[in-house]
Amino acid sequence: MSGTKEKIIAESKDLFFETGIANTRLQQIADACSISVGNLAYHFKNKETIVEAVYDNLFEELSSILSQYINHKHLQGFDILFSRLYFFYEHNRFTFNNTWEIERNHPEIQKEWLTVNNKILQQLKRKIQVCQQDEIFKPEPVKGNYDLLAHSLLILINSWIPQQILRQMPVTEKLYKNCLWNLLYPNFSKKGASIYHEIIVPERFI
Repeated sequence: MSGTKEKIIAESKDLFFETGIANTRLQQIADACSISVGNLAYHFKNKETIVEAVYDNLFEELSSILSQYINHKHLQGFDILFSRLYFFYEHNRFTFNNTWEIERNHPEIQKEWLTVNNKILQQLKRKIQVCQQDEIFKPEPVKGNYDLLAHSLLILINSWIPQQILRQMPVTEKLYKNCLWNLLYPNFSKKGASIYHEIIVPERFI
């Protein structure tokens, strides 16, 4: 991808966050990139193709994050995934205020977005399952509890940053990860709690 296309995508993300996809005009994108609308059209024929390119870029980034899950097991795997997802959402804040626009007017993007979210959910479930098998988590107290835990983690992963912004509260990686770990901590066995305090806690409070 050319440098100009990359700049158009980056500036579009900022504008989509500031004004929303529906309210962003091609002239605004061109001005932000210091190019003419004609030059913009040379790279992307209309706003629809820009929106598609922006989300293609987003999905590629997420796929890269999720493809690395096999490299890290147990609690360290959770910690690395949480960090990568935090920075992903922090750098792609435009997704928060364009959810309904995408659902209403961009069904193919919405379909892909749901697919990727399901991949995150399945990865969380798999990580929980492995931790349970290796006695890092307690036995499941009630069947289905750990599936609900994975769903709760996904909701927090997706919604924590916009909630902080809405409440005018700080947005930091440490706070984000603390909230996620607080969901997991009650499920640790003695072995899991020991690993958590030995490996995760020092990293959280650096």
